[in-house]
Amino acid sequence: MHFAGLTRVDESVKYPEKYQIHNFEKSKAFFKNCFQNNIKKIIFSSTAGVYGDSHSEYVKETDDLKPINPYAESKRKIENFLIESSKNEKTQHIILRYFNVAGADENKRSGLISKSSTNLIKVVCEAATKKREKIIINGNDYKTKDGTAIRDFIHVSDIADIHALAANYLFKNSISDIYNCGYGQGYSVKEVIGEMKNIINDKLKVEMGPRREKDIAVSIANSDKFKKKFNWKPKFNNLNYILKTALEWEKIN
Repeated sequence: MHFAGLTRVDESVKYPEKYQIHNFEKSKAFFKNCFQNNIKKIIFSSTAGVYGDSHSEYVKETDDLKPINPYAESKRKIENFLIESSKNEKTQHIILRYFNVAGADENKRSGLISKSSTNLIKVVCEAATKKREKIIINGNDYKTKDGTAIRDFIHVSDIADIHALAANYLFKNSISDIYNCGYGQGYSVKEVIGEMKNIINDKLKVEMGPRREKDIAVSIANSDKFKKKFNWKPKFNNLNYILKTALEWEKIN
């Protein structure tokens, strides 16, 4: 299972070569080493960013790939490498396209640790615990219901469950495939902030800022393919729960 990678869109725009090296070249070298040592079943963490700013309300695995930033492009290139390798090396892979992974283990064993994070829920939790003075909303002029970007947030424990199911399947079968990992439900930036205000029963200082370069307006998964294939039902599809577990983790870190 390959989880490693640089993930900041804004950083990738600023330093595209860095993302080419770390996310593509080094991943490719790692996979080649795996194949040479007879490790030929791969689960790869990709991103919904490979779809770009899709015009589909719910993105399917068969939709066109049009990455609009170097981060997403680096993931697309590795996807292509794995697909080609499966033909030449007789390898198998399951590519998991994450939408927005969030939340933390409810027993506080793990959660997001990141300095200067741009992850919305991490930022909101930092503001709620007084570690951050304010939340800056990056753009309020998108063509969405409230002008702010919309994302499909999936709890990290459901992502873990998806990986376990994918791994068990890949052990028993020699079939490669690609799956979206999301709930098929989108929340705007303002809705996420509003829900956190309800949880802490307090105000949060919010300011409007400019859009981030090459950011996507709406990203919501059609995850029917994975649900049908594995008879999977998410356990934590609840924004309140996602935020509460992330907040409890933030309090101890």
